[in-house]
Formats: sequence, C-alpha cells, structure tokens
Amino acid sequence: MRRRIESFLILLREVPGALARGGLSLRMRLLAFLILFVCAIMLALLLALFAAGVFSAGLSESGIFLENEMANIVRKTEADYNTLSVEGVLLSRTFAEQVEEDLAASGVSAAEMKAHPELLEGILNRCVDPMLTALEKNVVSAVYIILDATVNPRIPGAESSRAGLFIRNMEPNALNRSAPSIHYMRGPISIARARNLYVLPQWGMEFSVSPGDFFHIAMKGAEAGADVSRLYYWNPGETLTGDYEDAILLCVPVIASDGAVVGVCGFEINAMLFKMQNIPNNSTFSRVFAMLAPIDGDTLDASRAMFAASHSVRSNLTGDLRVSAWKSGLSSFVSQDGGRWVGLSQTLHMYPKNAVHGNRQWALAVLLPEDDMNDYTLAKSGDILVLLFALLLASVAAAVLVSSRYLAPVLRAINQIKKEGAEEYTKTNIREIDDLFVFLTEQDADGERGTGPETAEINGEARTGPGADADADSAREFSQRLQTLSRAEKTVFDLYVQGYTAKEIAEILNLSINTIKTHNRRIYWKLGVTSRKELMAYLRARQAKGGAAHEE
Repeated sequence: MRRRIESFLILLREVPGALARGGLSLRMRLLAFLILFVCAIMLALLLALFAAGVFSAGLSESGIFLENEMANIVRKTEADYNTLSVEGVLLSRTFAEQVEEDLAASGVSAAEMKAHPELLEGILNRCVDPMLTALEKNVVSAVYIILDATVNPRIPGAESSRAGLFIRNMEPNALNRSAPSIHYMRGPISIARARNLYVLPQWGMEFSVSPGDFFHIAMKGAEAGADVSRLYYWNPGETLTGDYEDAILLCVPVIASDGAVVGVCGFEINAMLFKMQNIPNNSTFSRVFAMLAPIDGDTLDASRAMFAASHSVRSNLTGDLRVSAWKSGLSSFVSQDGGRWVGLSQTLHMYPKNAVHGNRQWALAVLLPEDDMNDYTLAKSGDILVLLFALLLASVAAAVLVSSRYLAPVLRAINQIKKEGAEEYTKTNIREIDDLFVFLTEQDADGERGTGPETAEINGEARTGPGADADADSAREFSQRLQTLSRAEKTVFDLYVQGYTAKEIAEILNLSINTIKTHNRRIYWKLGVTSRKELMAYLRARQAKGGAAHEE
C-alpha cells in the first residue's frame, strides 16, 4: 500500500503543474463552472424580464401618462375652440347687422363706409355691449372688432391704421366669468370714459395692421364668397402691435348683406389663459408641457406656438420642431439647435369641412425633455437592476462556498497523504475518491503476491514502459541513464533498491520528505520511468535476467 500511495502522490504532484500550465486549479475550475452556471441563470432571468417588459415599465408608464394628458387637453381644446368658433360667427353676424343698420340710417352703403369716417365712432359705440356680453359668456382673454376704415384717412400711415375696439378680461380672472376685470386697450377714448372702463397703458386709438397679418388673411379669405361659418381663421401665436404678450386670435370676417366685407372680429386667447387652461400634470415630470402650434407635414412651428408649462419653455423653443418616431409609440421632437424632446402630438380639428382655411393645420403636443424620460425609465428599472446585482453577488458567494465545501474533504485527504506518507488515510465519504484508494490497495496487494501488473511486466507479457523490454540495448540505455544521476540522486536510488520507503529514506539521510520527493521526480525523469512501482518492476526484471541493479 505504501508504494501505491507514493506512486499516487507522485501523480498528484504533477497535477498542479499540469493545471497551472493548462490554466486553473481543480478548485478554481469548479468555481468557474459554478459562476458560469449562475451567470447563465441570471442571463436567462434578464432575458425573461426583458421579454416581459419589466425594464420598459417606466417607458410604458410614461407613454400612458402622456397619452392621458394629451387626450384630456385635446378633447378640451377642440371643444373650447369649436365653441368659440361658433360664438365668433354669431358675433360677426351681430356686428354685420348693426354696422349695416347704422350705415343705412345715414344713407350710406356698407361699401361706402371708408368714405365716411365720421360714422365710425357711433358704429363702434354700438358694438361695445355685444362685446362685453361675449366677453362674460366665453372663456377668452379679450374680444375685438376691427373695421376696414380709419377715422384719419388723410394722416401719414393711414393705410395701415384701422378703427376698432379691443376689450380685455385681465388675468388671472379670465377663468372667473362671474367677476370679470374689464380693461380697454383699443378704440376711441370717449367710449371708455362714457362706460367707466379702465384704460390700459398699451391703449391706442386704432389698430396697426400690416400686409399678410391676421386682419388681411381674414379679409382676403372672405373673397371666396362662402358662408361666414366657413371663413373664420385661427391666427397662430403672435403679439399684436402695441401689446405685450403672445396670443391666438380667432378672426371672423364681418360681411354685410350685400357681400361687402366691413371688418374682422373675434376673440383672443393669450399665453396666460392658454397656460392656465392646458398645463399638464407635473407631479411625475416637472418639465412636462403642452404646446399648440401650426404643423406642416412633420414639422411643428414652435416660433408661433402657445405653451402651457410650469417653467419657462419658449426660450428653448424658437424654431421648427422635426417630429419622428421614437420608441414605444412615442415621438421624438428635435429642434434646429439640437434640443430633443419626447412626447405625443395630434392634429386638431379646428375648421369645419370645406373651410377656406382648412388647409392650415394645427397640432397639440405634450412633451418633456428626452433626458427626463431616460432618467425616469432608468430610475423605474434601477431597483430591479440593483436587486439582480445583489442576487448575482450572493450567487457568486454561494458558488465560492459550495466549491470550497465540495472539495474540502478531497483536498484534506490528499494533503494528509502528501504530508504524512502513511498507509492509512481518512475516508472522504466520496465514493470515487475512496474507491481510488481501495483500487490502489488492491493493486499493491496483487503486486506483492506476484499476480499483479508487475508479473506481466516481468514475464514480458506487457510493454508499458522502459522495464517492459530488458534486452541488451535497453540495459545499455538504462546504464547510460544511471550515469546522469547526481551523487545525491544515486544515494536515494540505492536506498530505494534496498526496499526503503520515501519516509524511511528521509529519516536515514536526515532530509525532509519534500527534498526526497524532489529527488524522486528527477530520478524518474532521468531514468524514463513514471513511478516507483515501474522502477522496481524494471529492476526486478533485470535481476531475474541476471542484470545488475545499477552500475557504479
């Protein structure tokens, strides 16, 4: 048994070197296998979570939030603006009747109004009451009428000056129709004084118009000869000359019964009122905002848009916004200067079928910065990622513990045999390892009885090593190899020939067992054998044929 154990230990000593040359030790290989197994499971779990949409939950929630906000704002905006369109048409017809009556009382036709500026103040004075009624009835910031005439046709700039009235319901009371705050901004000052209306600092006697503005667009559209209900025009956000904030204007032409267009009337929805009506819920995204803007194809005109937000937006949106598909049904909005937003947009129905200005499309969009969307999505999936990472660390720690405990009895038994060189060993209770030592014991017993592999080797029945062929050439080769042994190695060799074990040789030569083992490796390598058993079998074969054990 002792010889078998020593042979086995020699093999064990070679294993670490082989493993080192090949890469990893036995323990590290098992640990690597367990870690790879854990990683494979974690990867499968990640794929399952991705497939289930867990990591896109934040994106899905954001999409639902934006859809709900936009649906609410679109529904309210379309309803409100369609109502205002109807109210504006009714107001236009009322003005048309009054203007025509006033002109007829003076024997003047609607087409001749421009030639009679002295009649304009009386006409405007009669328009005040319907305007105040409309202002109190509707959620608007102002009501106005602009006549296609001026009280001073002979002064410079008269061609761009138009008589009219502009009466405003000041913020923040525009939403409170029961207690309006009425202010006077355009029209004859005598009308304001007679009705005790507060005159704004931005007051002006008349409106200043210019070619291509809302007034001329509405006047030109009336030339189509359609009913006034299909002639109104929504003018995108801009600031009236002499005013101080942006506003959307509903522009309805005022047409007399003879077809003469005597002016334009309508309502104003300024930036403050639009914001108060349409600001999205910002409890989830602090920088979310709504935008109402003209749209042409896939481009929103942000320079003429109205915004509803809890923070300043217009400074960051001054040009066109290019709309394209993003992900999860959302759209990407990219400005000319590279700013990026994510959200949804929807075209509004601002005009009736076959309307003259029906080709002028509007869209409402609910947006938020793309960075905010990405941060929110990451935050929603961050907890799951942290949990998975913690699970991975725990699994790796478990793999280290399992690999250590699994190999501990094996390594303990091997180290015991390596250190003590004893015939007995502590059972590992691992069947394969215990069977190995039982097998070695049986092989050793067979060898001692002359029935094991050594017998076959001695009788020439097998050729497994240098000792299998003891002819003359082999003897000369063996003698030459013996000459390569150093003096210390020959001493150890001679003691082995005499039947001493490695432990006994260490005691005789007063050397450590590790030094003896080092000599063993060198002796086996120089003599071309792999174990003490093979060496002894070779020597017995030579002795049986009368050969010398070794040459001096």
